[in-house]
Amino acid sequence: MKPRALIIGTGLGGLATGLRLSHAGYQVTFLEKHHQAGGRLNQLRKDGFTFDVGPSFFSMSYEFDELFSSVGMKNPLRLVELDPLYAVNFAHHRQPFLIHKSLDKLAETFGALEPDFVAKVKRYLAGAKSIFHDTEYRIVKRNLSGRVQHYGALATVPLKHAPKLFRTMWEELSRHFTSEEVKIVFSLVAFFLGATPFDTPSVYSLLNYTELEHDGYWSVEGGMYRIVEEMVAELTRRGAEFHFNTEVTAAIGTGGFVEAFTDTAGNRFSANVYVCNSDAAAFRGQVLGRATHAPAKLDKLDWTLAPFTIYLGVKGKVPNIHHHNYYLGSNFRDYAS
Repeated sequence: MKPRALIIGTGLGGLATGLRLSHAGYQVTFLEKHHQAGGRLNQLRKDGFTFDVGPSFFSMSYEFDELFSSVGMKNPLRLVELDPLYAVNFAHHRQPFLIHKSLDKLAETFGALEPDFVAKVKRYLAGAKSIFHDTEYRIVKRNLSGRVQHYGALATVPLKHAPKLFRTMWEELSRHFTSEEVKIVFSLVAFFLGATPFDTPSVYSLLNYTELEHDGYWSVEGGMYRIVEEMVAELTRRGAEFHFNTEVTAAIGTGGFVEAFTDTAGNRFSANVYVCNSDAAAFRGQVLGRATHAPAKLDKLDWTLAPFTIYLGVKGKVPNIHHHNYYLGSNFRDYAS
């Protein structure tokens, strides 16, 4: 009889873990409180329109090849590389700035604003590249349990990167560039972190390397939700079970060990292995009952920014719109800080 794995939440992390556990011989069961899989990468259908909900593009596309290869299958996704990566529209410029991976094209865009642009951006990206590759396997791709392991991992990062822990991204950019437009464009990745370039540590300049040199940005033919659909289809073929509209509310167990989880209807779910792909902080407080994550304590913490999103259906085509577009006023410092 196969060992059983119970996965709470069907975001990409849960689905990917389910594929790996299924490949390892587990009978996998998913519990999802919403009506369909995907978590934050989801799909909305309304009034004849279909919207991708959540991420609209991604970097490090090779991670999908690694995932599917690790479970003995070919990558079923048809990836589309974005070129330009995105467009930036400034209120005080008539034409949008098209951001390409090609340094020659970037030089055409910024050369008039930033003297010696190519040499400067090469130096900047060399530093960002060094941070990325010096932390990729030391920190980024490691599971770190607690502060001791976290600080221990940081201690293995070359000391030359230490100053960037104490400079903001904006300060780092200002060390390399004089043009306000260049600094703004390269700082936009900070908003992906739910922060601003004025309070984000400059180590995150590594994101500029991933977008401009390392792998660029990608989308999926047929929409981003194809990622979820392909993973769910493969899991179903492998015998995984999905329970939708099933919200986990409590853990049952003694001595710090979980024996089962129950949902709002009182159903009990047990397994040999449990995986939580729910929101970690809320789950620890509301389901596991940990005092350190009680709502009153969580409310006192400083949380990163959340987006206000409008899904707008438009009939016909809108000219001069690229896959990803920024529209910026002339008071960037005021509304970003």
